[in-house]
Amino acid sequence: METFWFVILSFLLVGYTVLDGFDLGVGILFSFIAKSEDECRLMLNAIGPIWDGNEVWLVGAGGALFFAFPSAYASALGGLYLAIFLVLWMLILRALALELRAQVDNSLWHTFWGTIFFLSSLTLAGVLGIALGNLVRGFPLDAQGHFFLPLWTDLLPSTSTGILDWYTLLVGALAVVILSLHGANFLVWKTDGKIQQRARMIASRLVGVSGVLGLLVVILTPQVQPQAADRFLTHPLGLILPLLALAAWILLVVVTRRGQSEILPLGLSKSLIAALLGTAFFGLFPNLLIARGNTANSLTIFNAATSQYGLRVGFAWFIPGLLLALAYTGSIYRAFWGKVVPADGEGY
Repeated sequence: METFWFVILSFLLVGYTVLDGFDLGVGILFSFIAKSEDECRLMLNAIGPIWDGNEVWLVGAGGALFFAFPSAYASALGGLYLAIFLVLWMLILRALALELRAQVDNSLWHTFWGTIFFLSSLTLAGVLGIALGNLVRGFPLDAQGHFFLPLWTDLLPSTSTGILDWYTLLVGALAVVILSLHGANFLVWKTDGKIQQRARMIASRLVGVSGVLGLLVVILTPQVQPQAADRFLTHPLGLILPLLALAAWILLVVVTRRGQSEILPLGLSKSLIAALLGTAFFGLFPNLLIARGNTANSLTIFNAATSQYGLRVGFAWFIPGLLLALAYTGSIYRAFWGKVVPADGEGY
């Protein structure tokens, strides 16, 4: 059952990143694409009906971690307390910006909340990438599963690590670029006219940057965390995941440069994100938190899991919950399928 719950947790995290990822991307690109109040409203209206529903998947992932692997949850919460609260504050500020921006018809008010929306989206995307970098790199866990990391180090390649170091910042930069690309592809599908043209132009530039950053991460990760490379050497079937990511990126380059399709780039960026995260999670398995220095202290799906009875009962309840979430997500996307039009932008 431990493996099932690891797959469930990975699925929920991938679902959140794919679905809320384009919301974050739209927020990052908000100040670069929208040139007028009408265009701002169009961009916000494109994600307005769905952004809060997308965050349900993050709540589900947190709940799954708390229920199935309480030891890992407690260790991560204690060691990454500041980072976790930073994520919560960015989620709150982003929601406030979306809901409050249209409450006062004043350009200064609009600019203030538009800036908050941009900064919170940028910070949240970066923090999520930095969190993934920390997971891959590992933590200085002791025998009790406790650890402490400084917020930052000298940022030079060395044995000194922190929540913010050269590797985690590199992964954070990759996350910002890929989610921005994802948001641009969403706008290509959801809008017309000048917004779509600007989104296409930005996407064509970001796809190349994502390739360079992705290559750096692939080259440097085995040096930072040798266990990740060993996992693929001992289980070569897992190489399908990075190969799928490479194929999705190559197709994305071709499709983006041609600039003809509207929905295909969005589908490819979803596939790219899912394959990259799948690669990371496969490399981690069966670890949840890797201990640097003494791997015997690592928290795995076996020594951090709750009882077998609890896992089985939780799995029985998870299935109807997942079906409800999928039905809700599908109904919302079906109801708001198609292009956003200027008249719809009045709400934001």
